Amino acid sequence: MARLMSRLLPDPGAGRVLVLCTAVASLGNGLYVTGGAVYFVHVVGLSPGQVGIGMSLAGILALALGVPAGQLADRVGPRGTTAVFALGKAAALAGAAFVHSFSAYLVMAVALGLAEQSGNVARGTLVAGVMGREGRVRISAYMRSVFNGGFSLASLAAGLVIAADSKTAFLSLFWGNAVAMVLVAALYMRLPGVPGIPRAPRGERPRGVVRDVPYLLVAQVSGIARIGPTALAVGLPLWLVVHTDAPRALAAWIMLVNTLMVVFLQVRMARDADTVRGAARLQRLTAVVLAVACAVTALTGSMPGWAAATVLLAVAVLFTFGEIWGEAARWGLRYELAPANAQGQYLGAFATGDAFALIAGPALVTTVPDRFGGPGWLLIAVLFLGVLAASGPAVRWAERTRVPETGTAGVPVTTKT
Repeated sequence: MARLMSRLLPDPGAGRVLVLCTAVASLGNGLYVTGGAVYFVHVVGLSPGQVGIGMSLAGILALALGVPAGQLADRVGPRGTTAVFALGKAAALAGAAFVHSFSAYLVMAVALGLAEQSGNVARGTLVAGVMGREGRVRISAYMRSVFNGGFSLASLAAGLVIAADSKTAFLSLFWGNAVAMVLVAALYMRLPGVPGIPRAPRGERPRGVVRDVPYLLVAQVSGIARIGPTALAVGLPLWLVVHTDAPRALAAWIMLVNTLMVVFLQVRMARDADTVRGAARLQRLTAVVLAVACAVTALTGSMPGWAAATVLLAVAVLFTFGEIWGEAARWGLRYELAPANAQGQYLGAFATGDAFALIAGPALVTTVPDRFGGPGWLLIAVLFLGVLAASGPAVRWAERTRVPETGTAGVPVTTKT
């Protein structure tokens, strides 16, 4: 047990508090994400399409406001900003209990999405400020490992609520998540304070992130790799059920394999991501393994059931390696290539690279293989090969435009104009 806890938790201190915050938040998120959509359709009476519209609108607006949220964290300090966004999420979740129409649902969904995404940006800034250059990637890996474990456990609990089919039970999901976020806000305030960075005089301000094209390009390239987890969670189960003779129950085992691998391997496999060179190498590995996973999936449509099941389990392992390496690469690149005095706004901008994966990813991994069969997976593999081709040049361009001067954290403080 001690060895298991050492894998899941960092040494006592600020890092452990951050991981504890993530664990509590993951339990709340697992409750809401699993049961929330069912509640709004089954109890409130919204259509699945209306629920989807609200989620998509919230995601798009949240990405657009990531940079302002990061700037706020930079200016006033990330600890308090992160706690405030956690309380905002709690308020939005509490408000979900009073949603009785589509318009009210849209307001709630947008408020929740803004608080969630803005909180993620502020939290990333807090991690950078509290842990420093040496510890920020490693703690990010611990946080993701614990989040996946907690989310999965909470999803199982939410499944029991769905089976109970009671409005009171459904509302407990919202209230449980809201209470969790209040607790998370209190835990954030136990961390060391990170001072805000005063706004520099007009003539001494570095260029803003919206003009840092190399950094934004790296964000876009990295974001495309996030289609991999969507392919595993959405595209692969659908392919398994519709286009193969593999047992349908295998879809649940695929996600179990993914969860266990992330929980126990994420920290170990993120060790090389704390430098630009190491993160860039992991990003290339991500593109290769995701392309191979798609190519192998294309072969399973014509296999006997037992063979297809075996190969699809192996494919799930490949997709998960791509997910683990891809996330580690993102942490390294977004932190290392961002100026030390503007981590918040740069992390907010880096999140915009997720737009294509969030908006087009689900449709891509479902409709393309469904329409074209195995060759559809090969088309998706070509997309990942494009990431492989673009990754090196994009990262090298971003490196060349960093100024070698360093601040107290040992990272670039500005970029070339």
